[in-house]
Amino acid sequence: MKKAFTLIELLVVIGIMGLLGTVSVGGYRAMQRGMAERGVLDNVNALVRAAYQRAQIDRQPTAIYFWNETLRAADDDRTEIVVGKAVAIRRQGRITRADGQYLYDEFADLNLSYQTDDSTSGSASAGEGGGDSRKNTMYLYPIDRLSDIEDTTQLKRSIVDQKVYGKELTPLYLSGENGVLTALDANGTKLSDVPSGETQGALKVYAFKVEDAGGVTWQAGMAYGFEFARLELPHGYIFGSSYATDVADPIRPAGTMTFNVGLNQGNGVSGSSGLGTRTAVTVYSLRPDASGNLVARSVGQSSDPTKDLN
Repeated sequence: MKKAFTLIELLVVIGIMGLLGTVSVGGYRAMQRGMAERGVLDNVNALVRAAYQRAQIDRQPTAIYFWNETLRAADDDRTEIVVGKAVAIRRQGRITRADGQYLYDEFADLNLSYQTDDSTSGSASAGEGGGDSRKNTMYLYPIDRLSDIEDTTQLKRSIVDQKVYGKELTPLYLSGENGVLTALDANGTKLSDVPSGETQGALKVYAFKVEDAGGVTWQAGMAYGFEFARLELPHGYIFGSSYATDVADPIRPAGTMTFNVGLNQGNGVSGSSGLGTRTAVTVYSLRPDASGNLVARSVGQSSDPTKDLN
């Protein structure tokens, strides 16, 4: 004959089952949070490692800008939504002439990489990095001195057209008087000044057209670059612990990382050669405290990009 449970025994059993259910839910949530944090750190490590390796493979400096952006402000019913963002850029060329809105690079053959103003077709599609797709623009980043990028607290970048604009310019030639190209015979005797026009040595140079300078003062000799990778963290994950609470001013810079061309003796880059002054970035997670307000708690740091993967 089966023994009937008393009321007290039944309550004990229900209590134990409820406790086990609570532990199971708590454990599941902890596991879920741990997997999310691991995934976020893996993505950050992949971006940092890609920027470092790109500098060593292409033999061109690279940099990463980090910032946090508030997508929604807190109200009486909801907490704020903040995400961390990052963009990796690579040096592409140098500006040889800055003329108002136009930034010329006479050595880059821009007309072979982008659609030109005198053509309805070209090899450019979405550009190296999106600016405002409605206007077919892209971002142009200054990447001249890496020390300036390491010290900056602002993300400076200009918006330029994806189309490049050509103009005939006559360079100053050293082979003639007053910079005028001169025709010589086989003995080096001056025949006459070459007539004006293309035969006088005019070159067609292509330029980026600046739509929004974005706080950058471009000058001849400055190096520029394009973004080759970008990263947006999930909601609630940020770089550093500082973020804006007002969507009217949503951006908070979170620093930079730079990578220079390292010493390579034929068997790879030596040690930590090529690393800048900042070697890691810390990722934080926004979690509610006892009062329900979000606080930033450290998740972990990015790993050394010069080390082998585990």
